[in-house]
Amino acid sequence: MAIGQIALIANPAAQNGRGSWAAVEAASHLRARVGADGFRLLLTERPGHATALAAGLGEEVAAVIALGGDGIVNEVASGLMERPAAARPALGVIPAGSGNDYAATLGMASSIPRAIDQILAFRTGPADIGRVNGRYFVETLSFGLDAAIALDTMERRVRTGRAGTRLYLESAVDQLFHHLEIYDFALNVPRVAPGFAPIHLKGSCYLFAVQVGPTYGGHFRITPEAALDDGLLDLCWAVPKLAPGRALAVLLAARFGRHTGNSHIHFERAEALELSFDREPPAQIDGEKIEGDRFAIDCIPGALTVIFG
Repeated sequence: MAIGQIALIANPAAQNGRGSWAAVEAASHLRARVGADGFRLLLTERPGHATALAAGLGEEVAAVIALGGDGIVNEVASGLMERPAAARPALGVIPAGSGNDYAATLGMASSIPRAIDQILAFRTGPADIGRVNGRYFVETLSFGLDAAIALDTMERRVRTGRAGTRLYLESAVDQLFHHLEIYDFALNVPRVAPGFAPIHLKGSCYLFAVQVGPTYGGHFRITPEAALDDGLLDLCWAVPKLAPGRALAVLLAARFGRHTGNSHIHFERAEALELSFDREPPAQIDGEKIEGDRFAIDCIPGALTVIFG
């Protein structure tokens, strides 16, 4: 472990309150491994609090660990982005949320003791971060059907106390068979991957995903070739027309990244893009709701130092 203090920022409300027990367990293990002087626990009290906590960390902190789901990882990363690049401690993740897509992208174990072993090994590397209309995202930004499923899953999770892929699939079936909508969009990609021409197109879609990492919705591999450190955003959109049953089959194939050869699925890579819709679609950023119908999106290469599992 690099010389310096570890700050653990935990969301006690994660997984409908089970995050508090995870925070106690993680704090106990970390304190035993690095000592009281090498560790501090910071608990969030409200939405956005993790951003302020991460932004205000002292120079003695070598690593900040986000404990919870993708929402708190997003907040911690956003707080780090408020600091000068040279003053950003390494970002680690202990998964204790419902989706944990970013933790999976980092290769983090689901067991808290094992995740702490990985963190203390301090195997670090650079990671890109996405930005949309001034807000940051670490893994995923999506519009339309998939965002509707993600937001409905979150509402069901709060209402029922359940979590996991099964809950996501229940929401997916409901959205596909009862709320499947088409959105007209305009895409402008002035800077694409080297060797490719700029893109200016208009079309219709069921969903549109903009990814830093490969997964969303609890490990659905929507852009299986996405990498955290390539300086590019991976785009995926699904075009009409698909019957609900066929759309469900494509979604299930995406669980393992097997949708890539489908003629209704399109992929691109871009450094930056402008995306607009004919009306405001459901939209989410790392699992949290956002609003609007026009979006300026870009990738900030190597903005974070992250701890890999």
